[in-house]
Amino acid sequence: MSELDTLRNALDLFPAEKGPVPGRSLDALRADARRRLGRESASAAVIGASLVALCVLVATDGLPALRGEAPSSSFLGGFLMGLFCVAGVVSVRQVMALRRALADDRELRRYYARENDELMAHMEREVARTFVRAIPALAVVAIFVGALVSFQAMAAVAATLVFLSLALLAVKLSYRARYRAGAEGGAEAD
Repeated sequence: MSELDTLRNALDLFPAEKGPVPGRSLDALRADARRRLGRESASAAVIGASLVALCVLVATDGLPALRGEAPSSSFLGGFLMGLFCVAGVVSVRQVMALRRALADDRELRRYYARENDELMAHMEREVARTFVRAIPALAVVAIFVGALVSFQAMAAVAATLVFLSLALLAVKLSYRARYRAGAEGGAEAD
């Protein structure tokens, strides 16, 4: 096994979701798409239920953070609803794409071809790298905008940024540990 293959295997967070092997049967592609459709449908349902619960809490002033000043409460409520709506739209769009793919064999092959396009994967990696590099500047802008609304909004934005930074660090450490484990396993096999 080459070093590149070892690296790919070590960094694979979801081994069951690997791209289709050339010549893989349509039944195998369908089974994989059905599994993914189930996960995406569950994700969309959870996001939808969370959005409905948030709307009820905002309408009844049930969220403790929304009991402060009117501008900050509106800002926080709108921010959270927008966040859930975007996540819901992305999830529903993925569910629709998977349903279309399951309905037609040609669309199923197109779906997997689009998903495994190397140029698109490279572009997504570059966008992710650029975004990660821009996080400090974006954090300053977000905290400043939050401060214009109120202290509560600024604190909420800062807390969200701290949470996202810790999540990014956890993912990075997970990738690093998987790489080390894969590299050690590959070195022992040689």
